[in-house]
Amino acid sequence: MTIDIKKADGVWTLTFNRPDRMNAINEPMSVELLDFFEGLRRNQDVRVIIVTGEGRAFNAGADLKAIGTPDALRDGPKGDWRLRDTIKAMRACPQPIISLVNGAAAGGGLALALASDIIIASTKASFVPAFIKIGLSGSELGVSWRLQRTMGISKAREFLFTSRPMSAEQALENGIVSAVVEPDELIAYGDQLAADMLQAAPDALRVTKRTLDAALEMADPALLMELEERSQSSFVRRNIRGRAG
Repeated sequence: MTIDIKKADGVWTLTFNRPDRMNAINEPMSVELLDFFEGLRRNQDVRVIIVTGEGRAFNAGADLKAIGTPDALRDGPKGDWRLRDTIKAMRACPQPIISLVNGAAAGGGLALALASDIIIASTKASFVPAFIKIGLSGSELGVSWRLQRTMGISKAREFLFTSRPMSAEQALENGIVSAVVEPDELIAYGDQLAADMLQAAPDALRVTKRTLDAALEMADPALLMELEERSQSSFVRRNIRGRAG
């Protein structure tokens, strides 16, 4: 297996598990990632997902050294769009996703981190778009959507056009990550964050994630407030029925 899944009460932790290749994505990993996130859509037992990497990297993106081997990533115009579908599945799954970026998050690895809801970085973390340097568009896999909303247009475009590495502290300054902690504190920080989330009522996290995503797409705040009111009313009715039962 190229990923390791640890299942605790309400919280599942996914660890990229190819440390010898800086957790780079090959074909087996792409299959396992998509299967994992698509399987969460109707899973009511797991309420929070944590994602991190084994060893010194979070995820180095596509494994270019696997090209020409059976394990080479087949994602792209001439193959499957599995990474794109994985990003979509991450946003579609109702559980909040916390990425604990322990080292380099490059290319597709950066895209996976940005597809999460909350990003916490180790002081040793770095963020690298990498796409342009391997002959791809700098805005692959939806990274431009989140970066332009967090960094602003000018900074996000400079980052994507140049592919200059960004340190953890710079990522904090630019609003990409919520916090920067020492490497040996990263997992405990993520676990505590997940534990705090579990204090919410059973469906509260799911409804909140769905509404927050919708808010980013709506130009009219009146429409957003209507959606929030409908979601809240439905949520309250379910809780009342649950207590009555």
